[in-house]
Amino acid sequence: MIKAVIIEDEFNALNTLDKLIKYTQKDIEVIAKIDNVADAILFLKEQTPDLVFLDIELIGGNAFQILEALDSIAFKIIFTTAYDEFAIKAIKFDTIDYLLKPIDSEELTQCINRFRVAFKKEQVYKNAIDKVSEINEKEIQKTLLIKTADAQYFLQIKDIVRCQSDGAYTIFHTADKKIMSARNLKYYENILSEHTFVRVHQSHLVNIKYIKTITTNNIVCLTNDEKIPVATRKKSYLKQLLDSL
Repeated sequence: MIKAVIIEDEFNALNTLDKLIKYTQKDIEVIAKIDNVADAILFLKEQTPDLVFLDIELIGGNAFQILEALDSIAFKIIFTTAYDEFAIKAIKFDTIDYLLKPIDSEELTQCINRFRVAFKKEQVYKNAIDKVSEINEKEIQKTLLIKTADAQYFLQIKDIVRCQSDGAYTIFHTADKKIMSARNLKYYENILSEHTFVRVHQSHLVNIKYIKTITTNNIVCLTNDEKIPVATRKKSYLKQLLDSL
């Protein structure tokens, strides 16, 4: 539903517009009806409707005082007034349209249809932005920051073959380098277990994507031909995990 607000100080005009919207525009919900500048400013600072039907002359001032009091305008505006002289000034606030009173049902429909076209394009744009943000967030989660004594490394998690404990330190093995972190293996197990890593041994955390075979004498052979011991209690679980892939 499109959320709309009517800001109008003439009771009959407000009531007429509200009924026209209710009976002719089924996808629009009027969430508030306001008749004065002060209340309109308070409402629009706290709520973000999609569309505002805005009369020019109001109790306590005019429409432009409302708009100038807001930090930003995230909604679209349709000005409603009997005074055509305000039309040029209204354009500065990026209005969708401009309706002269008394409001005609057909003109209202044409006006709202133009709004719908713009609104739909904006929603498509917002959805695209949200999708890009979601992808970026996932990519960030796929990167691991490793701090060493003299540098910081950003490793793609998919490129990590295995992690090996060295006392209080952890050695990261990729296809082409080794990096020693000042954190222990348990710390990285908590992070990497959400991905494709399994603690196969007290000293070894392995990316299962790089496992080639598991031998009968409890050895994991990796795709880079490294051989890693597997704890007996981990062997059965590891086989089940690989079979499920």
